[in-house]
Amino acid sequence: MSEFGGMEELLQDFLMESTDLLSDVDNKLVELEKRPEDKALLNDIFRGFHTIKGGAGFLNVIPMVNLCHRTENLFDKLRNGEMHITPEVMDVILDATGIVRDMFGTLGQGLMPGDADARVLAALDAALAGEPVAAEVHHAEPAAPAAVAEAAPAPAGNGPDWNQLYQAVTPNAAAAPASAEPAPAAQAPRAEPGRREQA
Repeated sequence: MSEFGGMEELLQDFLMESTDLLSDVDNKLVELEKRPEDKALLNDIFRGFHTIKGGAGFLNVIPMVNLCHRTENLFDKLRNGEMHITPEVMDVILDATGIVRDMFGTLGQGLMPGDADARVLAALDAALAGEPVAAEVHHAEPAAPAAVAEAAPAPAGNGPDWNQLYQAVTPNAAAAPASAEPAPAAQAPRAEPGRREQA
């Protein structure tokens, strides 16, 4: 039985769009390992995690919000030159990306995912604080794109604007990317069944 009663259609929209976004992030991470200072790549990956966080927040998937919030803050520091990619930082980014993908699988069954591995959350917090990173949970590296260098971005204008929806139910959400603090344990209240806004 689904834990998202009345919101199944929104959940499926979110999973479809966010899975495409995460595939795009995977492809860009492959490129980032070759060009770790590429601002365009860093910006694109930041936006990918930010958008996924927005949809997760609207659907009240707090474990995904907490993980993506930390990861987008990490990319905010990277793109602003406040820190630099190291092999250890890349490992924890890949861990976080793999966990988000696992959470998508759980959501696809209509179930709420559990919290992300505490070691990965701690490693993200350490990286944000400028401390040594030592995550020990490693997912597979992103597969290199077969034919194209990077995946095409999801078409604009199709489906909900997840960031706008998230901000509508969480007034303080707009300021979240600027903060290096982890997301609070409680975020947006669950939306009323059937409520859907157009982008």
